[in-house]
Amino acid sequence: MSLCVLNEPAPDMRLTDLETGEQKQLLDLVESSGKYTILTFYATWSKASEREVETMEIFSKDRHNKLLNFVLVNLDQNIGDTFAFLDTIVEHKIGDEAIKGPRVCRYYGNGNEPTVLHYGAAEVPEPYGLQSVPHTVVIDPQGIVLRNGDNFHWDDIAALLRHRQEETDPTYFKNIMSWMLPPIAT
Repeated sequence: MSLCVLNEPAPDMRLTDLETGEQKQLLDLVESSGKYTILTFYATWSKASEREVETMEIFSKDRHNKLLNFVLVNLDQNIGDTFAFLDTIVEHKIGDEAIKGPRVCRYYGNGNEPTVLHYGAAEVPEPYGLQSVPHTVVIDPQGIVLRNGDNFHWDDIAALLRHRQEETDPTYFKNIMSWMLPPIAT
């Protein structure tokens, strides 16, 4: 099994869609989206995972899902515990608005579209070097690992995308910043 090395192709793994039970390969998911992917491994029993999962949901709901692909991979063996964890009602602060809703939105056909993809993995994926959860990996649209469990912080995303974007699209950074930062009043 290959190790997950920065600036090298991400090791592929089989994921199970928690909503449909459908099997997908991670790299197919990453490459078909055409976006950078924020991949977070978590477990329902971890308090740190709880905060990270909620942060990912808030970040994705604030229109960042148009630029990034958000993928949660649950490592628990009990799907009932996983759904109870995801469906727990919490208060999210999105911009200046506080909204009560599930920890992570699942599709119920009620108009609240999920912005985070939920998957499960039967075992801890060794290539990613998981020693604790949450563990976040950033993968570019071509399947190259850019970050792997290195004290990832959500504020790093704009800088990471700017650094990696080719200069062939001068409007790219402006578009990223319009999503990442609110307009500054003049």
